[in-house]
Amino acid sequence: MLPIKPSNHRRRVQRAVCVALGVWLLTTPAWAEDAPSATAMRRGIGIADALGWAPVEPAPSRAFVFPPFEESTQSLGNELAALRRAGFDFVRLAVDPGPFLQFQGSRRDHLDDMLMDRVRLIRSSGLSVIVDFHPSDLHEDYTAQALTRGVGVPVFQAYLRLLVRTAALLDRSPSRGVALEIMNEPPVSPGRWQPMLDAAYGAVRERAPHLLLVLDGGDEGSVEGMLGLDKLAADPAALLSFHYYDPYQFTHQGAPWVAARYLVDVPYPALRRSLQDSLDASAALIATSDLPSSQKALAILDARQRLQSYRRSAFDRGTIAQNFDRIAGWARDHRLPLDRVILGEFGARRQDGPLGQARNAERAQWLRDVREEAEARGFIWAAWVYRDTGGFSLLQNEDGTALDPLVIEALGLARP
Repeated sequence: MLPIKPSNHRRRVQRAVCVALGVWLLTTPAWAEDAPSATAMRRGIGIADALGWAPVEPAPSRAFVFPPFEESTQSLGNELAALRRAGFDFVRLAVDPGPFLQFQGSRRDHLDDMLMDRVRLIRSSGLSVIVDFHPSDLHEDYTAQALTRGVGVPVFQAYLRLLVRTAALLDRSPSRGVALEIMNEPPVSPGRWQPMLDAAYGAVRERAPHLLLVLDGGDEGSVEGMLGLDKLAADPAALLSFHYYDPYQFTHQGAPWVAARYLVDVPYPALRRSLQDSLDASAALIATSDLPSSQKALAILDARQRLQSYRRSAFDRGTIAQNFDRIAGWARDHRLPLDRVILGEFGARRQDGPLGQARNAERAQWLRDVREEAEARGFIWAAWVYRDTGGFSLLQNEDGTALDPLVIEALGLARP
C-alpha cells in the first residue's frame, strides 16, 4: 500500500472515527456510574521478556535476529499459572513491533503465529491479555520516536497496517478477555500524537468495531496525555490509559537512562529520612563513577537540586491521592466510567546493597499506596514488571520465578 496523502487521510480518519463512535452511541445506553464493567480486567502485571526487546544482528547488519523471541513457552506457562494463583487476572504483554515491521513473507507469518500462541497460552491460564505494542530502542528504525514522526511517514503507515492485521487476529477471539494497546508511551506531545492516534483508532475500528482497545495519550502516556483523550471517551470498548512513576527521584533513582541516574538512597515519603542521607550517598556514587573529574562537581550540584526539589514537594500518599482525584474528576466530567480508566504501568526500582532490605520496604510502601489509591477510585491497574533487567522486576530474584513477598503484600495478592 502506498502512503496515504495527509489531507485525504485526515478526511478518511474523521469519517471512520465519527462512524465508529456513532455506532457505539446508537447501540449503547448512556453510561452511568453503576453501568456494567467494560472488562473483567482489574489487577494486571506487565510481561516484557516473552515478546519484547527483540535482539539485532551484529553490525553492519540492520536485521533483527530470527526468530526474534525465545521459542519455548514451557517456562512462560508455569509463570502464568503462578501469577493466576497469586491473584492477577490479566497480563499486559509487551510486544516489540520492530520485527513485525521488518520481516516479510513466511517469516512475518511466523511472527503472527508466535504472538497468537502466546495469547492463547495466557488465555488458557485463566488470564486476560492486553497485546501492548511496545517499541524498544534496540533498532533505530523502529524506536517510538521513529514511529511517531507523522501520519504520512511511511513507517507509521506500515505501523497502521500492523495494527489492523493484529486487530483482525485478536478479533477472532470470542472472549472479552483480549485487548489491543495502540502504542506504549507515545513520546511526542499530545497535540502531535492526536492525529496519529485518530488514524490508528479509525483504521482499527474499521476492521474490528468491537475489539477492546487500550489508548495511551502523548507525552509518554502521562496523566496530561490521557486528559487529552476526551474525544474517544465515548467508545465503551476503549480503556483510557495513563502511567504513573511519580516522584521520578524515588522511582527511577539510579536508572542510567534518566536524569535520576546519580540519585541514591532517596526516601519515600519525601520527608521520611534526612535529606543529608541522600546527598551523601549520591555524592559517593558520583565520586566512584567514570565521569571526568571536571563533570563530577556539576553532577553533584545537579543531584543536590533534584533532591532538594523532591524534599520541598513533601511528596507522600496524599500527593498520589490528589493526582488520582484529578483523573477521576476528569473521567466523571466526560461520562467515562472509572472502570474504563487503566493505570497501565506503575513501578519503582529495587534497591540493592547493605541498606536494600530497609529501602525496599519503602518501595513496597509506594507500590501499596499507588495500588490502593487506584483501587479506591475504581481504576484498573497493571504493575510493571514481572521480569526486567532495568531494576523494576517484581521477582524475588531474577533467576527465579517467585514474586518478592514484599511486592505480593503491597499489591494485595495471595502468597503461593
